[in-house]
Amino acid sequence: MRIDSGTETLTDEATLARMLEDEENEEAEDDEDYEDGDETDADSETGALVLSQSDLADPENDFDSEEKARLMADAADAVRASDIAVLDLRGLTIIADFFLFATGKSSIQLRAIADRIEERLREQGYRKLRVEGYQEATWILLDYGDVVAHIMAEEQRAFYKIEDFWAAAPRLELDLNAEDSSLGGVPGMITANSLPD
Repeated sequence: MRIDSGTETLTDEATLARMLEDEENEEAEDDEDYEDGDETDADSETGALVLSQSDLADPENDFDSEEKARLMADAADAVRASDIAVLDLRGLTIIADFFLFATGKSSIQLRAIADRIEERLREQGYRKLRVEGYQEATWILLDYGDVVAHIMAEEQRAFYKIEDFWAAAPRLELDLNAEDSSLGGVPGMITANSLPD
C-alpha cells in the first residue's frame, strides 16, 4: 500500500495505523483539556477558537458588566455626548447585558466619544471584540461582549429608534458630570473655557 500525504510517503499499513493512533491520542488530549475547563478551546464543529470573557480582560480587574457600562457612560459624558442611556438587557436577551446609547453632533465628536470609551476601558484591561462604523462616523458600534456601545448621530438615532425596540429593558440611573475643561479633548474644539485670559 502506498499513500502520498504531500510531505512523506507511507508504504506500509503499520505506519498508517501508528498515525491514526497518534491522531486519536491528540483528540483524547483535547477532550481532557476541555473537561479540565481550558478557557481557549476550539469549537467542536467549526474549529474556531472560543474565548471566554476572562480572555478579554485583565485578570486582576473584576469589573462586572454594569460597572463597565457605567464607565463607558462616564467616558462618553467626558466628551459631551448627549442623550446618554444605558439599557439593562439581562434577562431579556443573550446578545449582551447592557446597551449604551450616546449621541454626538458631528463625525469628529462621534469618533472622540468612541476613542474615549476605548481608552477608558483599555486602562482597565478590556479590549473591544469589534468596532463597526468608525470611518463613516454616523453610527459607531463598540462591542465589548457583555456591553455594546451605540454612538450615533442624532439623525441615525431618531431614524433607527433601537431603544424603542428594547422598551421593556430598564434604564440604569446614571450620575454623569461632564469634565469642565473644553470638550474633554475633542480635537480642534475651542470653547470660552479653553481660551486664555
